[in-house]
Amino acid sequence: FEDRKVRGLEALVRWKHPSRGLLRPDEFVALAEETGLIVPLGWWVLERACVQARQWQLRFPAEPPLFMSVNVSGKLFSQADAVDGVVRILETADLQPESLRLEVTESVVMEHTEQAMRKLLELRAFGVQLSVDDFGTGYSSLSYLQRFRYDSLKIDRSFVSSMVTAGDSSAIVETILGLASSLGIGVVAEGVETEEQVQRLRQMRCPLGQGYWFARPLAVDAAEDLLASEKRW
Repeated sequence: FEDRKVRGLEALVRWKHPSRGLLRPDEFVALAEETGLIVPLGWWVLERACVQARQWQLRFPAEPPLFMSVNVSGKLFSQADAVDGVVRILETADLQPESLRLEVTESVVMEHTEQAMRKLLELRAFGVQLSVDDFGTGYSSLSYLQRFRYDSLKIDRSFVSSMVTAGDSSAIVETILGLASSLGIGVVAEGVETEEQVQRLRQMRCPLGQGYWFARPLAVDAAEDLLASEKRW
């Protein structure tokens, strides 16, 4: 928050439907999960995201380089070649593993426990960064942190938004920040939308945030304009 620089981006998928227009993920991802199409869709998004990340790194050099976050479906980990597939995409895109952050929810691990854990460990050993998405909303959050060391936590937007309301959740956010610090894990605050939230997170020394306060979801050209701008936010 302090230097107001873009450290990384998150890949978001949208569907340009021929009759319904632009559809958000909540309008088609569940169906893709049910039909199994989430697997080829997931590979396509991951490949496009890695290629784009490398292009932006070359155009907008930084230290450390810009990273790309990609949400991963649990069904991807049910594929025998999941690890090889990720490695192959990184090599084809010429993207360093440390520049890719795979975002997983607790349900991914809970539904495919041993299989998922093994593949996550292989990817992390290769250098890929792993992030817990929507942290704080699952009943097993702490137990899985104990079992498996992630690289970062993403504080769920529900806690960020209620920091400045009657149901003040600042204590919860501070607790998560303290926990992550003691474990040596990075933190990203999700759903940052107001200046008041920004100021509160700065006071707590939250290192990174994402949300509408920074930018709404952007197409590639608009994201490039953001990265190229000298004054960001």
